[in-house]
Amino acid sequence: MAFLQSALPSIPANPPPNPSRNTTNTPPYEAEDIRSIECWHNFNLDVILQRYRDVLTQTRLPSDPLPTSPPRAISSMNPLKMRISEVRRGLRTGFNHLTALNEIPGLTCVSLDVGESAMIIDSFKPNMAFFPLDVPMGTGWNRAPGHLKPSWEWNTTMAAHPVPGVRTEYRQALSQVNWYMKQHHSRYGFILTDQQLVAFRRLDDNGHLELAPPIPFTTDGNAAQPQLTVLLALWYLGMLAANDQGDDR
Repeated sequence: MAFLQSALPSIPANPPPNPSRNTTNTPPYEAEDIRSIECWHNFNLDVILQRYRDVLTQTRLPSDPLPTSPPRAISSMNPLKMRISEVRRGLRTGFNHLTALNEIPGLTCVSLDVGESAMIIDSFKPNMAFFPLDVPMGTGWNRAPGHLKPSWEWNTTMAAHPVPGVRTEYRQALSQVNWYMKQHHSRYGFILTDQQLVAFRRLDDNGHLELAPPIPFTTDGNAAQPQLTVLLALWYLGMLAANDQGDDR
């Protein structure tokens, strides 16, 4: 828990002079595909602790703190990938703990890495993938596709922007991840910017999504007074994506 309470370092933004609209890759998806957006109320700290308190408090990691050097300014999506790589250590150790307790049935162990870690379907490549470890890398389903966006291209304030075109851009990014989730038959996905993480759940094939409240990039806590940090939220998203049984599968 202490490890996953670390805040990711604040990243200075360095937007281009004339930001372009969200990348679309001439897609088979569009903003209008998102029919409804509701709040994912159950994606919160209380639910995480109710389900995984033992794993989070009994599992031990050797000390390996996140770097404290000032991060470089973000000018594109790629540097964001390096900020969340530490989630892999938490997932690996958590699954090892569950395996030792013989509590792994019904779960497929997953890890988090770049989109190519899972299979690529019809050349559509998510930025990030929660991918299964029981098959060769690059051949398994992406159980929770992730998309990385600079905050000047996408942020949650765009949802209620007075300009219709901005609201369209907001849903365009959601439709992109929704398309990846449909391709991979996955229930979960996320968008990460240099300011916040937004996790979401796909309710059906018709564009109905639930979005968790955004988690600020710099939220931190400690084992005694935990907070819902980006690292903890991504860890929990990986645990949800690992489920093969039940309503969360």
